[in-house]
Amino acid sequence: MRPFPSSRALGLVALLGFFSYDARAQLNAAVPVRLGETVVFTLSATHGQTPASERARQASVALAQVAQADELPEVRVQRSADIAIVYAGDATIVELIEADATLAGEASLDAHAAKSADLIRQALAAEHKRSRIAETVLSLSLVVFFALIAFYLIRKVASVAERLRIWLEEHGDRSFALRVKSIELVRPAVLKNAAIIVLGLLKWVTQFGIFYAWLVVVLSLFETTRGYTERLTGLVLAPLSQLMGRAFTALPMLVMAGFVGLAVFALVRFTQLFLASVARRETSLAWLHADLAPTASVLVRISIVLGALVFAAPIVTGSTEGSLGRTGAVVLVMVGLAATPLFASGLLGAVVLFGRRLAVGEYVQIQGRLGRIESINLLELRLQTSDGTEQRIPHLLLLTHSVERMGPAPRLSVEVVVPTDVPPARVLEVLTAAGERTGRDASAELVSVEPVGARYRVTATCSSLSGRSPLLQGVVEALAATGVSVGQGMARPRPG
Repeated sequence: MRPFPSSRALGLVALLGFFSYDARAQLNAAVPVRLGETVVFTLSATHGQTPASERARQASVALAQVAQADELPEVRVQRSADIAIVYAGDATIVELIEADATLAGEASLDAHAAKSADLIRQALAAEHKRSRIAETVLSLSLVVFFALIAFYLIRKVASVAERLRIWLEEHGDRSFALRVKSIELVRPAVLKNAAIIVLGLLKWVTQFGIFYAWLVVVLSLFETTRGYTERLTGLVLAPLSQLMGRAFTALPMLVMAGFVGLAVFALVRFTQLFLASVARRETSLAWLHADLAPTASVLVRISIVLGALVFAAPIVTGSTEGSLGRTGAVVLVMVGLAATPLFASGLLGAVVLFGRRLAVGEYVQIQGRLGRIESINLLELRLQTSDGTEQRIPHLLLLTHSVERMGPAPRLSVEVVVPTDVPPARVLEVLTAAGERTGRDASAELVSVEPVGARYRVTATCSSLSGRSPLLQGVVEALAATGVSVGQGMARPRPG
């Protein structure tokens, strides 16, 4: 008979069995595969020489890299012999074996792989959603932050521009001047106002640039609006870049045009100052009176500018089709169209003058205005009226209104009201005789019968416009001498 082992031997065998079981338990322990802090699935088996912990670590790293993609990848399972490989897009997440399915309590490797793929799909979707929410919250925070910065910069630009404007208002008249020796080309007030205008434009351009930069940054923060960033940039920056390119190409011509413009400006300023001295009678010219100097100054300066645009522009640009030449032609056309009435009046005045249609000293009536022609020039008639004022009638008015010529003596009319009980024949005889005594070629007529009496009109050719009052006086005295009372009366100059 074999002897029974001692109690010490039995204890040693039991201890060895416990440690062997603990090693197997640790070897087969489930190791979690994580995405962030979330456990997606577990691995327990060793695959080849790779323990479960290393496999779990590699799967976690692969999931973390896939989760950083902008689009949610497609999760699929590919079976190969006794291995099931889980893919997320083109990335390999994990290789599962039969031991993984057995230790996970699954009936087959296919079922375990499908379940693991579904868990990976859910984890990636949750992580993608969480990432989008976090990105949106961060983008909104940046929108608010950049808006505060943009608002501060816009207010700062407005504050600096206002301080500069106040300084220009206070010191611009003393600090700005453009002189060539003793000739002041531009007054300080003009330069000050120009500087204020430029400052205002720069303020608005800078503020718009800050707003534009904020808008571009905000649009680039969100996925749905990033396409508008390129469109907006092309809409604003592309024309500016093209303009700068053309300006750089035309730089030599612009420099030459600047020198020519400066020379024209100096000539215009010198002409203005010279003719201003003529107007102040500081300079005497035999061919230009002092009162005509301001008008001549305007005409000469306009002629200098137009001449520079029409004749100097093709020389500077080297082409008659340049923008400056076209500008001069356009300005000439504009001046021609604007001066069409003036030219038409001058042409009609030439016809009146050289055709002897009217003569100085004649009495005419135009549109109810009765007067004596004092002078005729190319643009107008000047009439001396009965009240001693001068009326100037443009020749263009003669195209739409008739002219009543009375010759060297005007025919004037007066009206009186006589009671109806006096025979009209007697009144007409008295009125005609009174008109002949005051003027000549007198005539009388019954105009109307009114409740206050009968109205008569006496017309006679008088020596001047002042004959109206003597004519009315003679009529009233003639009626009073025959015992006829005069009612309400009215006298006014009228053509015979």
